[in-house]
This record gives sequence, structure tokens and C-alpha cells, in this order.
Amino acid sequence: MPPITRLQSRRQRQEAEGEMEVEDSGSESDAEPDFEIDDEGLMVSPSNLEYSLDLLDEEARDNITRAIEVPSQFVLRGCQAGDQRCLFLITEPIEYTVRTGTDESGYGVPSCTCQSGERGESPCRHILWLCDQITSQVLGIQRDPFTLSRYGYPTELGNPYDAISDFHLDMLADSLHCDVVGQSPDLNPRRVRESREMLASLSEVPVDEYRPDLFNNPKKSRRVIKRGDLEQTIFHMLLYNDDFFQYFLSSMRAEERNKDRFRSLRHRADAALAGLHQYAANPSLQNVARPKNVEWCATHLISITRQIYSTIHNTGRQLEDWELEAAAQTSIHVLEQVANYNRDFGPPELPKERQNLFHRLIGNQDQNFVIDILSSIPPQVLGSWGVELTTVLEKISEQEVPVSYTMRLSSLVSHLRSRGAPAGSKRTRQGKDRRAKRVK
Repeated sequence: MPPITRLQSRRQRQEAEGEMEVEDSGSESDAEPDFEIDDEGLMVSPSNLEYSLDLLDEEARDNITRAIEVPSQFVLRGCQAGDQRCLFLITEPIEYTVRTGTDESGYGVPSCTCQSGERGESPCRHILWLCDQITSQVLGIQRDPFTLSRYGYPTELGNPYDAISDFHLDMLADSLHCDVVGQSPDLNPRRVRESREMLASLSEVPVDEYRPDLFNNPKKSRRVIKRGDLEQTIFHMLLYNDDFFQYFLSSMRAEERNKDRFRSLRHRADAALAGLHQYAANPSLQNVARPKNVEWCATHLISITRQIYSTIHNTGRQLEDWELEAAAQTSIHVLEQVANYNRDFGPPELPKERQNLFHRLIGNQDQNFVIDILSSIPPQVLGSWGVELTTVLEKISEQEVPVSYTMRLSSLVSHLRSRGAPAGSKRTRQGKDRRAKRVK
């Protein structure tokens, strides 16, 4: 069993001593906690990442301490790409702008328009919060604490602008539930999708079956209120009001937020594959500084699988079955997609590992891609996806891959069969929600 984090251990002691009200399975959770420094001097963030302050001098530590004293109620309103820099609009509810860029842009060190930023105090609470959000997406959870720099971001991240550029701003915006200013359509498909997922979860209906009259062909409406239809009214509020959407998202139960974490990784994988399609379809995109090519897409998919693996092993506790089910579903989805991508993209003069996603992740050499995750999930949980895994195995076996990879995947499938894995698909039986039930 993975070790308990220091902050979780302290909270467990407080619960045992009656200092905290323990939330039952049917209650609603509060918003994510703010930054705090635990008993061993590690800073714990709202994303549950840990940061060591060992590199900071006394002045920098004081700045950090002052910055996190004020409780945060932030909404990331949007982001925008500029000349060698990125801008992020944060409201509290007053709006501030955080800028980060290359050294040549003048924003090699992130800056903020709040009073602390104008006084030259770095970092302010907005920079700390934003860099933590970025780190949670780009690097994810890791077993050892990140090392915080005096500028408010971990040294492991490198220059924030470079990390954002490699990740791509549109991908980051999608992961952080905000828009890229000037690039989003009138009806944001990401917001529509996430609103449907939240409302379907609360209604205990499979996402794909929830309110097809609203979501299969959503249309922009001038009026928010729909008399006689509370769900449609709430949908409009989620769609058009950033504050309400963020409040709704942060108020979901802990179980639903964890499901959303894995679901978000699955959507990020789909977005990376869509970016690869755009790259392949438009030759002009092949010459940009950071193209969405096979290498870029593979980096995202590897990062996604590592985050799933780290969540299983490094969250400081044993995951419950519903969490492992969500992790299995996302992992198998990624493996299915890669198995279907044994085709070349980009200039033909490139080496095959830079043209072919399947070859790069599975066919070229055995990198244990996804299998390490699946092997970490108990058979009684993973067995529900026996049909999908069998299909993927058949697809991969038809192609040229390292024998060791095929043997491990085949052994995993055989083990599930020996334990009597269900013949039907979990997704066919229950849709995409463990607790789903059809509305009568």
C-alpha cells in the first residue's frame, strides 16, 4: 500500500480526535483547500502536490508565507498567447493578469498585476496558484516533493513559458477549464461536454444517455431560464457563467472529482490525437516551431499514462474500486487508440519513429506502454474490460511488435479469463458511470 502523505496523515489524526467533521458518502464536499505548510515544512497545494522550500532564502520564504496567508477564491477566466509570452486572466473577484514568457519578452520571471506584483514581491498568491495548476497538468503527481523556486514555480517545471509552449496553450486551457481568448467558438464544446458529465453524474445516468435533447445538438440560447425545465436552466448557467461553472465543479463530491480527473485525462488523450490529425491534414502546420506531430502526441500520451500510474501509486493511499475502474477505463481507451494508429504522419523523409505513433509507443521497442498500469489494477476490477483487452490484443498481434510486449499483454488477458472475466463489456452494461441507472 502506498505511503500516507504528511498532510493526509495529519488530517486523519484530526478526524480521529474529533477536530474535523468527517464527510459521509452522501454529503457534499467543500471547495479545494488552499496552500498550507505541513509539520515538516513542505508546502501542500490545492492540487495536492508537495513542494520543498529548501532552495529559498529567508526573504523568499517570507514572501511565500505572506502570499498563502490570504484564502484564495480564484477563477481562471481565460488565457492568451502573445509575442513570446502567455497571459492568464485570474479573478478574485477582481481581475488580475499573470504574464510569463521568454527572457527576451521581459517576462522570463512570471509577473502579476496585483499590488504585490506591482511592488516587486515575487511570487504573489496568484502566481503560486497558477503555477501549481500548470504543474499539476504538465508534470502531475510524483512521489517526491517538487522543489519550489523563489519565483513561485517548481524547478522541475523549467521555464513556465517553455513548458506551456511544449504542452501547447490550447491543450493547457482545455485541461484547466478555461478558454483561449480569441480562439474559442461561441458554444464551447469542452464546456458542453463537462456540463453534461457533471449533470449526468448527479442524476446517476450514463453520460451518453443523459438528456440527448440538450446535448446531441446543443444550440446557443439568448435566455438562460427555461421554465418547466430546471436541468436545461442549470445547463445554460454552467455554459455561460464561469463563476457558476467553477463553483459547481469545486462543489462536486470527492468521488466525482476523482472520476473527472481520469475522464479529463481521457479527453486530453483525444485532444492530442485530434491535434495529430490536424498536423497531418495541413502541411503548413509541419513547419511551425512546436508542431503537433507524432513526437508531440506521443509525449502527451506517455505523460497521461504516467499520471495515471502515479495516481495509483503515489496518492498516499489505496485507491477504491471505483477509482481503479476509472483508471482502467482511461488506460484501455488510450491503448485502443494507439493500436489504431499504425500509419505514417508527416514528411516521408523522417525516421519511422517520428512518423508512426504506434511504432513509436509499442512497435519499435517494448516500453511497457499501459501494461504497467493494467498490471497494477486488481483482476476483479480489470476483468470487467476483458472483452476490450482481448480485442486490443488481437489488433496488436496482427502487427509487428516486440514479442515481450505481446506476451505480457497476452498473459494478462489469459489471467483475466482464468478468473472468469465477464463476457460482456462494462461499457455496454453500465455506460461510463459505476453508479449509473436509467431514468424511468
